[in-house]
Amino acid sequence: MPGTVTTRAFRWTRRLGLAGGIGFALALAGCAAQTPFLLTGGLDYDKALLTGERLFGEPVPAHEPEGDIAEPSQEMLDYIARVVPQRAGASRRFNVLFDQLHRDGLFDAVYSADQTLTAAQTFESRGGNCLSYTNMFVALARAAGLDARYQVVETPPSWDADAGFLIRYTHINVILKNVRLDHQPGYDVIVDFNVVHPDPDYPRRVVSDDYAESLFYANKSVSALRDNRVREGFAYLRRAIETAPNNVDLWINLGAFYATQGDYESAVDAYEVALQIEPRNKSVLSGLARSYYNMGDTEMAAVYERKVRYYRERNPWYHYALAQSAYEDADYEASLNHIDQAIDLRRRVARFHFLRGLVQNQLGDSAAARVSLEKAERFGLDRAVKLEMLRTLAGVDAT
Repeated sequence: MPGTVTTRAFRWTRRLGLAGGIGFALALAGCAAQTPFLLTGGLDYDKALLTGERLFGEPVPAHEPEGDIAEPSQEMLDYIARVVPQRAGASRRFNVLFDQLHRDGLFDAVYSADQTLTAAQTFESRGGNCLSYTNMFVALARAAGLDARYQVVETPPSWDADAGFLIRYTHINVILKNVRLDHQPGYDVIVDFNVVHPDPDYPRRVVSDDYAESLFYANKSVSALRDNRVREGFAYLRRAIETAPNNVDLWINLGAFYATQGDYESAVDAYEVALQIEPRNKSVLSGLARSYYNMGDTEMAAVYERKVRYYRERNPWYHYALAQSAYEDADYEASLNHIDQAIDLRRRVARFHFLRGLVQNQLGDSAAARVSLEKAERFGLDRAVKLEMLRTLAGVDAT
């Protein structure tokens, strides 16, 4: 079982998971159909959809590449040569590197959610967002001879309104293969640059450097669009898609981009490409419903709305989110109803039972609450998740 290091507060933990949040997917609308062509990855779509000709009247070149996001600078290589004993085993090299970065204040620098930087830029500026720090650590770890890879954690969607956009946050961290955390058992270590705590059973997957680079440009795109730099935002998004064409979130972003510009037919086309990658993606189906509604095609909008409802009602995390929201509003009966539905769909998720215990306690059923909390413990709820949930739901200080 991997050990985990979470930075951004830089606590050592012993659980599988934790996650760094990177905002990169806008949520809005999209669709249509023109003459298709084939891109690497086997996706069919109209070339003008990605060149921007439909909206801008001329091709908009992809933003220039900004170099390898995980390439170490000479200063970083010199740092590794100075602080990491190269003849030591992998676990020793990792522990020395992590401790030295902590002592040198590289984990205490300025955190800026909107600042997406390469590894070298992050090391030099001592600032950036989660992806920036992830890039930096991947570069340093590889320079130290460690097998460091990007990993995406598939957490339930959470949405944040910002400057007229809905921003979806995903999570990326670093997994180091064949490394022991301190003297703990296990052969993989996860290093994370956020204090969000996904459950250990959230799906996770190692992704390529190209995939991580696509998130880098997608972040840049979102930042530009927030500032109403529309053409630049599109250029960054085009670069992201050309870097990793099978990343469904990028096509969702493209659909959202066209929708925000009022070009709903192009938005629909972008979402249709996303459906080629993930036919049941709820964000895509929702975007299609919204786009068709804005086009005045209520019949097609209703088709996709029904699909969204069908998949949403069968998603335990959807009911969990509703239960959380109702709890925060002190509507404990509604919260209990939603968390029961979540548990019916997926019985062995520790935080479901923990929330159920909190709700039952609020309703005055202490015996039932005790049973739920015991189940939460049995299914693997640890202290970090408890504190996170209590802080979120009840304002408890989790420091």
